[in-house]
Amino acid sequence: MPLTDLRPTLDPTHLAVARWPTGWRPEQLPSGFFGLVEDASEVTLVCAEQSQPAGSLELEQGWRRITFAGPLPWEQVGFLADVASRLAAAQIPFTSMAGFTTDHVLVRAAQADLAVAVLRGEQPPPARPGTTNP
Repeated sequence: MPLTDLRPTLDPTHLAVARWPTGWRPEQLPSGFFGLVEDASEVTLVCAEQSQPAGSLELEQGWRRITFAGPLPWEQVGFLADVASRLAAAQIPFTSMAGFTTDHVLVRAAQADLAVAVLRGEQPPPARPGTTNP
């Protein structure tokens, strides 16, 4: 039986994830999709590559965002576990972000189309030991 289509949408924007020192804030919030997270040890800014300010402690470019149609109810159990299982079966690493009613995952740009396919219910290609899928 085919897997349920999770109705993923791939954003065409290439994103960068940057690590900043605790207490740092951008002079201006980026336009479009962005995420700003602060914890006790760092600030993380996710935004379009061209909007990422210079001077971060670390910078990872080449990410794409996949969004799931919402609203997703707060009481829903196992949605992200399903996403993680499908991406793991396809050997695609990811990170997740959540809005109030919508969930997002970030995947490497080279793996974005394959990620969308498996999240739509397609079977991943055969696993190649010790690698991630391109």
